Parts: sequence; C-alpha cells; structure tokens
Amino acid sequence: MQSFAKADLVGFLELQVGSMAIQVPIRHADPGVGSDGPIPLATFQAEGSHCAILIRGDSSSRAVERAVGEVAKEALAHLSRKLLN
Repeated sequence: MQSFAKADLVGFLELQVGSMAIQVPIRHADPGVGSDGPIPLATFQAEGSHCAILIRGDSSSRAVERAVGEVAKEALAHLSRKLLN
C-alpha cells in the first residue's frame, strides 16, 4: 500500500454518505506492477481514519475516469459501513 503523503494530489471526489458530503482525495500513484500482474488504473485505499483513491495514468483519460467511477462505489460502501453503522 502506497503512503498517501507521498502521492501527488489530483483533486477530490465528493460522495454523499447519508446526509454527509464526504470529499475523498484523488492522488497519483506509482504505475508499478503487482505480484499478480498489472495494478488497476484506480484503487480505493483506507489507512485508519484516512482514505484516498489512487490513480495510475493520465487523470483526464476516459479509462481512468471510468475506473474512478467504479472505485467510487467501493469507497461509498466503505464509508457507509464506517460512518453509518
């Protein structure tokens, strides 16, 4: 897992969790290759009370935008469990 502090901030994605609007940071990550093959274009990671969406590649590309949309569902589920339960 890459440290959030070392990843460049790209922007924020606002997610509606119940009545709360949560801004999840989007950060660039090392392109790298994992032990199971290529790492996805976007991943959601949480460390303690901090979380971020890490992207690999050009943040304005359609493929990365689609990947962020898919990962946003995972982020919403995680935040819902954490904040609403």
